[in-house]
This record gives sequence, C-alpha cells and structure tokens, in this order.
Amino acid sequence: MNLFSTCKISVVFAYLMVVYILASVYYYVRTRPIGTPFRNSLSKRQLAIKEKAVQQRKEIFYQGIIGAIIAMVIFRPFNKCAK
Repeated sequence: MNLFSTCKISVVFAYLMVVYILASVYYYVRTRPIGTPFRNSLSKRQLAIKEKAVQQRKEIFYQGIIGAIIAMVIFRPFNKCAK
C-alpha cells in the first residue's frame, strides 16, 4: 500500500498527532510536581552554558520548521487530498 497515493495518510497522522499530544499532556502533568533537582544543582557558569545551548537548539529547530514549511509549499505532497 502506497500511503502517498491516497488521503488515508491524513487519518494515520491525525491519530499519531493525537497520541503525541495526549502523551505530552500526561508527561507534563506527571512530571510537574517533580521539579528540577538537576537544574537546581548547577552553578551560574553551568546555567549560562546551558542557556547558550538552549538558544542555539531553539534557532536550529525554528530553521527546521521554516525549511519544512518552504518544502511543503514547493512540493505540496498532499495537494491531491484537497481536491
């Protein structure tokens, strides 16, 4: 079965997205009371290093999103589903 030849792929991804969202909410609720013991143990210098890494990774992630959006606009892999 070629998933890209039919619109059934949308249903598969919809289920996967709902599972991911529900798992994320569950994770957030369950880990909220735990706190951040590791982060609390870091020195100011280590926190500065971590913050720089977080910023770099955030920028890379946003670049990936922008690249993916551009690729979707150019290639339109689900264009047949819109008809």
